[in-house]
Amino acid sequence: MERRAAPRGEAAGAATPRPGDTRSPKARYQRLPRDERRDQILDVARRMFTELPYAEVATAAIAREAGVQRGLIHYYFGTKRELFLKVVQGLTATAAVQAPPPDERMTLPETVELCVNLFLDTAERNATTWFAALDAEGFGQDPELLHIVNRFRDRTVEHMLAVLRVPAPTGTLRAVLRIYSGLADAATRQWLQERTLDRAQVQTLLARSLLSMVTDIAPALEAQDAAGLEAGDRLLHAAAHRDGEPDGLAADARAEP
Repeated sequence: MERRAAPRGEAAGAATPRPGDTRSPKARYQRLPRDERRDQILDVARRMFTELPYAEVATAAIAREAGVQRGLIHYYFGTKRELFLKVVQGLTATAAVQAPPPDERMTLPETVELCVNLFLDTAERNATTWFAALDAEGFGQDPELLHIVNRFRDRTVEHMLAVLRVPAPTGTLRAVLRIYSGLADAATRQWLQERTLDRAQVQTLLARSLLSMVTDIAPALEAQDAAGLEAGDRLLHAAAHRDGEPDGLAADARAEP
């Protein structure tokens, strides 16, 4: 991203406090180091994107809340879209590390319950931003946004495999867990947006589904996959045997009286 010229003095967008100024200290300008100023703007943007749909958040409002000039936001982050991508990127990075380390003392059902609870906590705290990311609301199916979401799904699957203590996960199990992540998104949408399910119901749905997928569905699919490979090997062996017959052998046999 091309670096913009910084607004003069950085304080240009914030009025100098005057005697008797009753504005809250939050809205007044304070000189901060570059990284702290950038983090401050990002914190305000994260909160506003979490509280409001993407289309209702304006960079001018973010600047006003952070007590800076709007040009400073464009200098640090570029467009509103780029700022939103930074927020989503930070959200997915935070959510991905919520999985607890493997605990040998916990049973598999207990571990599943814990993982689902942590996921629901994260979803509840960041519902608006997360659904905006999933829907790419406000600017269409953005490839970079979808890349961030898909990379988050991949990291989540690997965390789940580690927490569930799966020693040698197959490609089939990874595919099943990616499908489960879609179910989790749909279930939380029913809870947080549609209000057709409450948290306890979603907890039960996701925990039992995950346990069934890991202990029953994935092994059944892996068995089918193994059976298919075995059948394919038999066909290849039979074809190789036929192809290895001496030329004309079958025809000579038919020609005998």
